[in-house]
Amino acid sequence: MSNEVIAAPRDASQNNGAILKLQSMVKSLTTEREKLVSENVKLVAELDKLKTEHSQAVIDKEQLSSELSAEKTSGGAVRGRLDETHAKLLEVIEKYKKLDQDKSELSNSFAQLKASQEATEQQLQTCDQHNVKLYQSAQELLEKYQNKGTFSAMLQDEPILQFQSVEMENIIQEYEDKLREGQYTKKVN
Repeated sequence: MSNEVIAAPRDASQNNGAILKLQSMVKSLTTEREKLVSENVKLVAELDKLKTEHSQAVIDKEQLSSELSAEKTSGGAVRGRLDETHAKLLEVIEKYKKLDQDKSELSNSFAQLKASQEATEQQLQTCDQHNVKLYQSAQELLEKYQNKGTFSAMLQDEPILQFQSVEMENIIQEYEDKLREGQYTKKVN
């Protein structure tokens, strides 16, 4: 006896069902493989696109980082200038306040001096009027003395009064000189 295994004959209709089943499975696997290959191609294209976008994003990030660094440096310089300008502004404000205060003090002093000047001018005007009246009164008094009547002339020659005419004339002249010297003459500018 030999050790051969003999396959039992199968029924052809059973074989045809299995073959159809296998063919259907092969067809479905082939379709699925084609779908997967197509999907793989899409995924590879999408991966390439994402790699390109990633590379561009890295380049953009580096550019933005350098721009940010430049902006920080520029911002620091601008901040420094801003702080310096602010300090100068505060200094100018303080000087303005001081000048405004000095101006107010000068305005007050000017107003006081102007009021004082007006009061002095008013007093001078009053003094001028009084001086003129006094001068006129003194002139009238001297004229009345010089033009005294006969009774007064007799009394003048009277030895009781012991006035000498020359002495009286000297006194009159002295008073006239003093009146002229003391007369206020308004200076016109």
